[in-house]
Amino acid sequence: MLARRRSLKLNGVEVERTPLLVPSFSSKGFPDVRKIIESCSELIEGVTLVSAYDLHYEKVHPPFDFPSLIFLDSGGYEASKDAELSDLGDRDHHPKDWTQEMHENILAKWQPSVPSVLISYDHPKARVGFAEQIERARAMAPERTGFLRELLLKPETESQTLLHVDNLLQYVHWFADFDIIGVTEKEIGNSLVERMKNIAKLRRALTAVGIDIPIHVFGSLDTISTPMYFLAGADIFDGLTWLRFAFHEGLTIYKHNFGALELGVATKAHMVDARCWHQNYYYMNELQLEMRRFLASKDFSSFKYHGDMFKTALQSALEALGDQ
Repeated sequence: MLARRRSLKLNGVEVERTPLLVPSFSSKGFPDVRKIIESCSELIEGVTLVSAYDLHYEKVHPPFDFPSLIFLDSGGYEASKDAELSDLGDRDHHPKDWTQEMHENILAKWQPSVPSVLISYDHPKARVGFAEQIERARAMAPERTGFLRELLLKPETESQTLLHVDNLLQYVHWFADFDIIGVTEKEIGNSLVERMKNIAKLRRALTAVGIDIPIHVFGSLDTISTPMYFLAGADIFDGLTWLRFAFHEGLTIYKHNFGALELGVATKAHMVDARCWHQNYYYMNELQLEMRRFLASKDFSSFKYHGDMFKTALQSALEALGDQ
């Protein structure tokens, strides 16, 4: 089975086990991100993600002492005009300068009070080949110890919109130098089945060379696609969907629709936002438990919603890989 529980260890001590659904924070689309983090700090007890870009531009401020584990993202999302699949595109974003030196300066000053993951540098205008991406990530924060390290894999040229997975797999032996391998949902394929197939292909390649580390899918945190990628062999999922939408009875819906259904049509927007964030966080926790129950039972009815669809999607992805 492609999906399984995997351990994240720091200095030989387990700090988390997958699957992990990671609520993320970003200034991109959320100019009040600092206030949002303050609002959610009493809510979040598990993992979370913030951006090195936002730290550099003081959009957010440490200490982040509320999560159990914190991902320090590469900054590439904020440094670009590109959108996640869930992005509504309703706010203009004007990226500022973001260089590898800036990223390294943030890493050099990073003093978290909880275990953390350093994610390799990314910028949409600084595309390089896979070998150079790996070497750049190996050299990240050379003087710093006591962190988990993640290699974020990106297309090799600015003109490419997707990862060339077959080319990537030539370097799979090199992934043993990292604790986590990351890809973005947008760049791992053009459809749900293609993304599942490519995740499964990457997982099988890792297994074939004896590397059992988590795969992190950036930009995927919703009620339907996230479990599908999990079944295909991915382990860690983050995104901003939980801030943009509402998770409700197996669906990801507009927040104002959730407000009408659950709170009444006269409820103020800021109250709907706050209720959605709380509801979504607890929904993610329950979905994470469903994923873990599936690992124990191998029964698709472990998922409260869409179990049969998840089973069919996995079968379709495996068929696309040539499995009988």
